[in-house]
Amino acid sequence: MPGLTSAGGALALLHESDVEVKGFAITKLLDIVDDFWPEIADEVPLIEELHEDKTFPQREQAALLASKVYFHLGEMNDALGFAMGAGAHFNLGEKSLFVHTLVAEAIDKYSQLRRVGDMDAISPALNHVVDGMFRQCLKDGELKQAVGVSLEGRRLDIIEAALGHAQAEAELLEYTYDAAMTLVANRTFRDEVLAVLAQAYEKVANPDFFHLARCYVALGAADKLATMLLKLAAQDEHRCLLAYQLCFELYATARQQLTAQLRAALQQQSSASSKTEGMDTAEDASSDALAAMDRILSGSVTLGLHVDFLSHNNHSDTLLLSNTKDAIKTSTVLHNAVVLANMLMSAGTTSDAFLREHKDWLVKATNWAKYSVVGSLGVIHKGHVAQAQSVLGPYLPQDGGAASPYETSGGLYAFGLVHANHGAAVVGTMTNYLTSASTEVTQHGAALGLGLAAMGCQDADAQMALKNTLAMDSAVAGEAAGMAMGLNMLGTGSSDDFEHMLSYAQETQHEKIIRGLALGMAFLLQGQQEQADPQLARLSQSTDPIIRAGACHSYATAYAGTGNNTVVRRLLHVAVSDANDDVRRAAATAIGFVMLRQPSQVPTLLALLSESFNPHVRAGCCMALGVACAGTGLVQALALLEPMYKDSTPFVRQAAFVASAMVLIQSPTNHPKVTAFKETLVTVIAEPHQPLLSRFGAIMAQGVLHAGGQNTTIKPCPSHGYVDDAALVGLLVFCQFWFWFPHAHFLSLALKPTALVCLNRSLKMPQIDIRCDAPPSKFAYPAKTAPPKEKNMGKVATAVLSTTDKANKAKAQKDKSEGMDTSADPDTADKPDTADKPDEAEAEKPKSPEPTFELLANPARVVPAQLSAMSIPDDCRYKPVAALRGDVVVLSDSTPGEEEIILDLTPGGPEGAASAAQDTGDEPSAPPPFEFDVAKEEE
Repeated sequence: MPGLTSAGGALALLHESDVEVKGFAITKLLDIVDDFWPEIADEVPLIEELHEDKTFPQREQAALLASKVYFHLGEMNDALGFAMGAGAHFNLGEKSLFVHTLVAEAIDKYSQLRRVGDMDAISPALNHVVDGMFRQCLKDGELKQAVGVSLEGRRLDIIEAALGHAQAEAELLEYTYDAAMTLVANRTFRDEVLAVLAQAYEKVANPDFFHLARCYVALGAADKLATMLLKLAAQDEHRCLLAYQLCFELYATARQQLTAQLRAALQQQSSASSKTEGMDTAEDASSDALAAMDRILSGSVTLGLHVDFLSHNNHSDTLLLSNTKDAIKTSTVLHNAVVLANMLMSAGTTSDAFLREHKDWLVKATNWAKYSVVGSLGVIHKGHVAQAQSVLGPYLPQDGGAASPYETSGGLYAFGLVHANHGAAVVGTMTNYLTSASTEVTQHGAALGLGLAAMGCQDADAQMALKNTLAMDSAVAGEAAGMAMGLNMLGTGSSDDFEHMLSYAQETQHEKIIRGLALGMAFLLQGQQEQADPQLARLSQSTDPIIRAGACHSYATAYAGTGNNTVVRRLLHVAVSDANDDVRRAAATAIGFVMLRQPSQVPTLLALLSESFNPHVRAGCCMALGVACAGTGLVQALALLEPMYKDSTPFVRQAAFVASAMVLIQSPTNHPKVTAFKETLVTVIAEPHQPLLSRFGAIMAQGVLHAGGQNTTIKPCPSHGYVDDAALVGLLVFCQFWFWFPHAHFLSLALKPTALVCLNRSLKMPQIDIRCDAPPSKFAYPAKTAPPKEKNMGKVATAVLSTTDKANKAKAQKDKSEGMDTSADPDTADKPDTADKPDEAEAEKPKSPEPTFELLANPARVVPAQLSAMSIPDDCRYKPVAALRGDVVVLSDSTPGEEEIILDLTPGGPEGAASAAQDTGDEPSAPPPFEFDVAKEEE
């Protein structure tokens, strides 16, 4: 029997007067609608009338029929509307394209209305469809899908139900954490999700303690963190070491105030438990663990390891820096650039050999250039808190200190840089320095140093001292005070401090103060996201262009790493429409901060903007690429930057050079762009006719490219999902070196050592090998600049007079006629002199294949791209208590009774750096002695 070829018969029944016949027609049409929807579409108005007729028994089926017709026509809004009117006949459990598509449309519409807070616009039918989808997911065990949709629609109740489901596993908890940290743009809702997630983790027998700790950090729950750490430390050896590993991560990610609260909570809870329980051997062991955790959280262990690693593995290219110094001649601006390049090359290494060797050259620095030179010592000795007082003592305000206020100010700035983000212990000292400063120059360095040391501490005394300094209305001191106020209250969003700073910025006439306060307000709003929208709106509507530029900085910090589309569109609009060039440049740069977690998307996003006719916008695009793609080596980003090496505007070239260095920092030696970029920098620096700013940018780029002795990188977004506060501050202020060269010192806050340090239970470094499953050359140190080769002059032919030549020829002819053989030795005749040439056979010998792996000694230099290839050998007695995440790794010992070989830390400071530099390593041994015999020489 032939198949059905038309729906005309069923459609004719719709025009009958009998209700049952019409119902029969609707039922038949539902069966064939997927094949004959073009014919049925002509009768859609009649089908809609049947749905609207409340007396029609099959009105819901009519709605479903109309929905399917509109679905095939591509009218999804109409299809969704009629599907919601179909009631139970719209089967959410049906596995069909129709149901899946309309459910997705319903979820998108529902989520959009929930995000904007328009709850009244959500119809009961739409709510019913979405709730039905959630129930179906939970019933089918599709828990990840339920969680993902709940995060989009902000349904906390569904997330709780999914996490509490009987089939929920650890994988679901991990998925929820990752999704909450990367997909949820609303900070308030994200914190609510993390609170629910923390409760779910607490109910698991063996949870992921790292994710649980990060949830507590986001919630600021220091008491719960302390409880978790003490419970782990009181259990077996492995759990105790896991507590140590957690402390290392907490020190690296949490702000100073939370770390201080955690240390106090550990002491309080431990003393409370000791009062209720008798002291015994177990309690003594617990007290040892408590002391170890307190040392880790104080930062003394991590800082000591970093100083040791950077000083011992310093591979600064001093010859390259010396060549650069010789090429600049008498330019004071480029003199400052070389100082900054040396500062970055030696950041954290404690090696100030270049400054010591060129004291006569450094004498050229005067006034603020001298301030910059002294301040660079703080970057060179960054983290070396144990010797900060002795190293910087001659420059600090004390008896016998420096007479120049610029040196004193630079010393205070350097003192703050040494203690940046871990200076809670010296906040009181820095506050006293600020209150006792007598000149505005000294107040500038003291205020900046105080802000760096008190970063995120929320110290009330420091804030009051900074407000008093700001009230003096000094342009020089007020700029630093405005920045420091924001640093002290970093990320708090304090409304009182914001109002005070904004009102003063609107009243003062000093542009420097306004610029400092604009940065301070950006620090204040850091990480606040939508909670900062009212303040951001006020800043954006200001008539002062400096405050509007501050609004762009605030967008950069408040929404850093979120990739928020609304904010990106707003910044793009400002970058092309604002009347002020500084605002447009700031808006373009801010895009890089917002897109920190999506570096691969930034080149495409800025492709058109980077071709703007406005050079300030082009320079901003360069810095945005440098910030967002830092340390990635992204070829697409370099493709946008390379044409700007020859831009017609010098400061665009400067920005392009610096941004390219940020992108290429710690790139593998086989990267296709590294060698050519280094050659470009050398060429630009050596050419006197190049614009001054271009040469300045090239010199700075050399410093960034070799930062930290080629052992540091820029990574503002670690893998755990949070944005590094210190790195964000450092990058934002570094971008302001446009206005003030000493702001470049802040880049040291974003430089993180690329080290993998393994510690045992006693927090000491055992001697072990770490396996890297990659060829040794792939992640090796780049080759240093080779010294110029001495030219081989060769042998000079002996001059022969014409008369002598004639006599020699006559004598040779006479000897030949007499039968004498005067021919040369046949073995040596017509053979070139090969004494000084290498053996060709030796040169042609085939090279042995490069090994596919290597063993690195502890501590090892491990760049981010190399981390995935690292592992502890299977035959090693030590095993990591957690996955190798970089930086510091705690090891468990499988044979604790055997003797350990412990590595000593290299002392920091100039002495330690010198001893590290004198380490011969793989240098060849000296040749054997020989004796010179005069008698044999005469023979």
